[in-house]
Amino acid sequence: MIGLLPIGRIVTFVAVVYSIVTGLILWAVYDSRTGFTTAISIASGGSAALHLILLGFFYFGWQRLWGKFPALNKWLFPNLNGTWRMVIHWDWEGKRGISYAKAIIKQDFLKIGMDVDAEDSDSETLLAKPKRDPETGRGVLYYVFLTTPKHKSGAATQAPYKGAAILKLSLESGELLQGNYFTSRKTIGHYELTRTST
Repeated sequence: MIGLLPIGRIVTFVAVVYSIVTGLILWAVYDSRTGFTTAISIASGGSAALHLILLGFFYFGWQRLWGKFPALNKWLFPNLNGTWRMVIHWDWEGKRGISYAKAIIKQDFLKIGMDVDAEDSDSETLLAKPKRDPETGRGVLYYVFLTTPKHKSGAATQAPYKGAAILKLSLESGELLQGNYFTSRKTIGHYELTRTST
């Protein structure tokens, strides 16, 4: 969700600044019986607590906040966590067809990824970047993946290949993602994902 910022470094910087400022304030405010080391020790404890609270929010607490304030799904980016039923319309080497798969999207405040288990292949995320359309506010997921064909008996062995898709969230519902894709083996097609559980 916050893919443009190095959040880990920002949280660390905030915690260190907090520790230094608090230590200096404690040192200036406390009387002569409280030494600098004691003041820094107290400030460092507060800094560590702040750091843990912020990290806890970024990894776990944001989903509760999104649940209590659904408007955040529109203002920032929707929570896409869950299991999705996937219909794959494909076109490869002059042949067309439909495949079915299950996609699992895992998202926290810092990152997002999607694993896909299809009939004949498995896909894993190489890069996933959430964005919002600046005009409509619609959620868009830019998704780059590596697909590994399943080697079943009687089937020709195929090498893994890379692909990319732009998936757009439905304007009516946060339960439908769809968009076109293409791969390095010159497959093109369309994905339709419907959330089945969160």
